[in-house]
Amino acid sequence: MSQHPALLLEIGDDTGVDTAAGRISRRDFVKITSITGAGMFAVTMFGRVPFAAALKTPIMSDAKGVLLHDISRCVACRRCELACSEFNDGAASSYLARVKVGRNFGAMKGSPAGKAEGRAGDFRMQADTCKQCPHPVPCAEACPKGAIRADSKTGARKVDEKLCIGCGVCTKACPWAVITVNPATQKASKCYLCDGSPECARACPTGAMKYIAWTDLRLSTPPVQPGIMADPSTSSYCAPCHS
Repeated sequence: MSQHPALLLEIGDDTGVDTAAGRISRRDFVKITSITGAGMFAVTMFGRVPFAAALKTPIMSDAKGVLLHDISRCVACRRCELACSEFNDGAASSYLARVKVGRNFGAMKGSPAGKAEGRAGDFRMQADTCKQCPHPVPCAEACPKGAIRADSKTGARKVDEKLCIGCGVCTKACPWAVITVNPATQKASKCYLCDGSPECARACPTGAMKYIAWTDLRLSTPPVQPGIMADPSTSSYCAPCHS
């Protein structure tokens, strides 16, 4: 998506592309190349995935809120994980929890050990939570069934279990690895902000987990896996492909 300006400059304002069916407009050419590129990327990263449904993902408005973890207040009690999984799954499970607590060893492979959140070598406990990404939403764009939508009440990116097939593509697409496929239900689960009253924030004894008005937290927290994350400046180029 970030290559669109260069692509438009190369094509020119009045240039079309000849085909057997006629001429393709500049806008249509951009749309076709964008979709083709996205398809090739999906096949390369996830294997042969039927991604046609994901191309119809509507442009999502920003969520109303997001969870913010204050690492300086965290005492590693992990009550946030227990509150999340018990409320949503009826089980005390850090694996099923939508918030992932762990030692601050580092970011994804290749990064210096102990470097995260801009502080090298602190090795403190940190909690990774869903950033409620703005459009394009990585997990939603990757889903082959279009099963991740914006909640009508909170705007949180929520899994529709009726559409989810448990393929796990979304777990690979999330740069912070905070989506889990429940082995019992074979459905993906992620933070949906508990309909506007997150249980993890309510259970935190030190106020380390806060529910705040939405702000873009993507660049303030290093990813833990490659995933998919669009350049924050490219969202405006998405509109033609979703019209």
